[in-house]
Amino acid sequence: MKCHYDDLTAHFRCTQTGEYVCPGHARMDVVSVATRVERKPLPVRAAEPGDRDAIEHLAKAFWGEIEVECFGSSYDICALPAFVAHSGGDVAGVLSYALEGDRLTIVMVNVRPEFQGRNTARLLLAKAKAEATRRGLVRLVVATSNDDLPALYLYQRWGFVITEVVPGAVLAHHGQEERGFAAIPVRDEIRLELPLAV
Repeated sequence: MKCHYDDLTAHFRCTQTGEYVCPGHARMDVVSVATRVERKPLPVRAAEPGDRDAIEHLAKAFWGEIEVECFGSSYDICALPAFVAHSGGDVAGVLSYALEGDRLTIVMVNVRPEFQGRNTARLLLAKAKAEATRRGLVRLVVATSNDDLPALYLYQRWGFVITEVVPGAVLAHHGQEERGFAAIPVRDEIRLELPLAV
């Protein structure tokens, strides 16, 4: 899906106009929660082998690659376990993760623009939390980039706290400065954690 304003891949859907926009054309607005239209949530399940192509497509559409670097490690999205939200047999969103020591590391959370605004990311996070709890892990961790204001909003509203900022980590990975959400230069890795009750 292309941005309404250019040929770049759309990552977001405008709640006001319905237009699909790339990160560079997206902006944050303050709105009343009373204006939110509730839509039916999508079912979420563990990813199956047949979902791998859709997961790879989502990673490439959002990031242009399937190798994700965070927490000083490199992860192949296609080799990780995942949860998927689905609509009519199509993968609408994905959360890929790695199990590492006492933690579940969330490596990727992406929701296709046409399925945003249905609490899909929150439902995926709930599945990851339940999986970590089932395995007796003590925390969920996730990293995002300094520009990703929607992700920072989501994670902090969900109870994650910022534990570390790694200046220049994303810049070093990409080798050049890139334009991110609202045209903010993408430079730094922001690490967050959600402690789990044991």
